[in-house]
Amino acid sequence: MFDDSDMKIVGAVGKAPAQATETADFLAESGRQHFNGNFAKAKALGANIVSAFSYQAAPEELDAMVRERGLQPEGVLLQQMKFLSVFSAEYCLNRYLPSPMLASVAVGEMYDVLQQVSPALYDALSHAAAFSFYYMSVKNAAAGGIGAQFAELCDMPDDPRVADLGDALHKLNCSVYKRAIRGFVFV
Repeated sequence: MFDDSDMKIVGAVGKAPAQATETADFLAESGRQHFNGNFAKAKALGANIVSAFSYQAAPEELDAMVRERGLQPEGVLLQQMKFLSVFSAEYCLNRYLPSPMLASVAVGEMYDVLQQVSPALYDALSHAAAFSFYYMSVKNAAAGGIGAQFAELCDMPDDPRVADLGDALHKLNCSVYKRAIRGFVFV
């Protein structure tokens, strides 16, 4: 009824589809990272980093940072400090590890361990939109940056002390996490 003799099949015969090539590259990279020890290092890093934000009360250094600004490390402020610390960890792992695969392994392990040691924080994070605001702030260089987003999430958008705390906390976190990443000596 219909003549389809002029129909052509798209794609060159004998060429491997892009997906097959990507899969082969992924498997090769996975093997390299496993055998050179980077995969195990990424898992250990992700697990160890959780101690930086799984506290019940703010550690002395953070407590002093908050009190210097005339604030109290409790309630919403304490919760948002933890959220920002987790964001900073994820941000640094994605930015400073030598490959996206290793970053994915470290971030995955970080969340697995966080879920085990602090299920309430993990649950609260899974229902929060904080990371979206922080990533937009970093990506678009939003006015006020991380600190302004932190103050907004703390329901204190007009308090410069809270914005300053958010900026200082993110900088401190990134410094600590970058040092931790360098300490694992990825190859």
